[in-house]
Amino acid sequence: MAIVYLFNFLLFYHLLLILCAGYGYGHQGCPHSFTCGNLGSFHYPFTKAEQPDCGLIPIHGCDNPLSIQKLIQLEKNGKYFVLTGNIQQDGISISDEDLHQRLQNNICDTLNNSYSLQSHSPLYSYYIKYNVTLFRCKHDLNMKPPPHYFNHSCTQYGYDIYYDSLSLPKNDEAHKLFSSCSVLHLAKKDKADTTDILSFLSAQMVVQVVLSKDCDECYNHRGGQCYLDRDHQFYCHKEPKHSSKTLRLVLGLVTGLCVILLAIVLTGCLIFRRKRIPSGPQHQSRNADTDSIGPSSNPDPENCRFYYRVPLFSYKELKEATYNFHNTRQLGSGGFGTVYYGKLLDGREVAIKRLYENNYRRVEQFMNEVHILTRLRHTNLVSLYGCTSHRSRELLLVYEHVPNGTVACHLHGDFARPHTLPWHIRMKIAIETASALCYLHASDIIHRDVKTKNILLTQSFSVKVADFGLSRLFPNDVTHVSTAPLGTPGYLDPEYHECYQLTSKSDVYSFGVVLIELISSKPAVDMSRHRDEINLANLAMKKIQQSAFSELVDPSLGFESDSEVKRMMISVAELAFQCLQRDKDLRPSMDEVLKVLMRIENDTPEHLDEEQLSPPSLPSPDWDENGLLKNMTVQLSPKAVTDRWHSESTASNASA
Repeated sequence: MAIVYLFNFLLFYHLLLILCAGYGYGHQGCPHSFTCGNLGSFHYPFTKAEQPDCGLIPIHGCDNPLSIQKLIQLEKNGKYFVLTGNIQQDGISISDEDLHQRLQNNICDTLNNSYSLQSHSPLYSYYIKYNVTLFRCKHDLNMKPPPHYFNHSCTQYGYDIYYDSLSLPKNDEAHKLFSSCSVLHLAKKDKADTTDILSFLSAQMVVQVVLSKDCDECYNHRGGQCYLDRDHQFYCHKEPKHSSKTLRLVLGLVTGLCVILLAIVLTGCLIFRRKRIPSGPQHQSRNADTDSIGPSSNPDPENCRFYYRVPLFSYKELKEATYNFHNTRQLGSGGFGTVYYGKLLDGREVAIKRLYENNYRRVEQFMNEVHILTRLRHTNLVSLYGCTSHRSRELLLVYEHVPNGTVACHLHGDFARPHTLPWHIRMKIAIETASALCYLHASDIIHRDVKTKNILLTQSFSVKVADFGLSRLFPNDVTHVSTAPLGTPGYLDPEYHECYQLTSKSDVYSFGVVLIELISSKPAVDMSRHRDEINLANLAMKKIQQSAFSELVDPSLGFESDSEVKRMMISVAELAFQCLQRDKDLRPSMDEVLKVLMRIENDTPEHLDEEQLSPPSLPSPDWDENGLLKNMTVQLSPKAVTDRWHSESTASNASA
């Protein structure tokens, strides 16, 4: 049968050659992607201004090394914007320099003119992702808005501006109230909870570009280009096949037919020979063994459609969902694989992790992550939608797509912008991450790779903790597990690294580094810092011991100007100091950390008795995750618990 398999392979290979010869990939003369200076790589619908037929939105200055600013036109012959960043999934960051100057000079004059970024093209649309709605009403209307609406008066221009200070979802009653007013949508850099409009309005915008359904089908599935004809009707243009392609097609057909005929003749000969061979007991036994293998008798947890109760996807389906794993669909990469953006046939947007082929432990990591994620259900843990078979040609894991990048990107990466991650959002991130880790520890699971790159953010900046490839199921009846240290430099527990003893306190140490990143906006490892401060943990311990908080914190968060923010940041720094103790016994547990963070945010009374210091009882893995924060009584003071940990540390040192 080996010969039959060989010829079947040859048959398939030559048919593939025929198809490749007949159908060209991509657009004639148009690259799949292009580089634009230090802004990185772009792809369709963007194009260089020098190649207007290769896309819909031209970028100027990509090939000009003397051009400091790259300019972009969102509409044909439209306004020029300064292109400042490239965001995954057809998102860009732009700056409207004219709007910035006008806002600085005269807010009322600026808002007197309607400002919008509404696309007039039927081929694509775009919108400002982080925006605020302003209602411009005539002054003589004497509006009486809801109490949480702020008012900015422009009496010299005869109108007033109203906006929602709470940034609540669309309110039909409020929109009905302002039905006689003009509506403005502008980018914002912070919460609109102040009467100072300049403090939250921004001329720096994150714009999302979305192809129309017809255009997406034309480009991504049919290999064509989207155009409008003279009557402004949509049509999909495909490049004609050239004579060289015709020649390749003819050669491919002739070669393929010859191989098919040869395969048929040889297969017939083999079948004729097999019919003449009598079947013996050994042959019958092998057939019986083969027939007995099935979902019910196979000890492998995988059957024809599920693996550990997780749906199985075909490699072909995921390959098509990622546009053949195109580099423009790449979201990021780590120690075990690369993550791609994809869209399934049912419309779901997903993140697909493709494990590296040269990693000898990839099957182990693959099965470990599937096994762990099938047990977990928590609102702050990334969801696993499915995977390929572990016998597939490639090992692929399919997760929910979390579109707003990682915490690391927002703190000191591509998404880092002044005021885009204010303190109240950072506290939310800390609490939700701690909640997810508490749930993992209650489920007897240690993450082992807690870091800001593994904390994903939704559009509303909710946390999704990801990447369980290094996680380990922790037995209930032991205090630690001896295992070779695995993790990321800068986050790795020093006691785990030295003694090879993994405990839940290893995650606490890594989370302490995350807390320091949140208050400082500094990366966990920075080779440009002083030798003793390359590791952020070392830098933080030194500054906190010296009470030099102002040298550690990010000044843009309001440490010097807002007393409440200053109180909370100092308390979080002190909590991180306890998490970063070298002796694991001096570190708090993850549930204690969560209680302290919630008390810091809520500022509950500080004087508590010993009974109130006991950690809460955490639920089983099957418990409803939304109850963790709702039902927990928050009563722990950072001062009280800090004093307790300090006393333990002193006693330990004294006994030593």
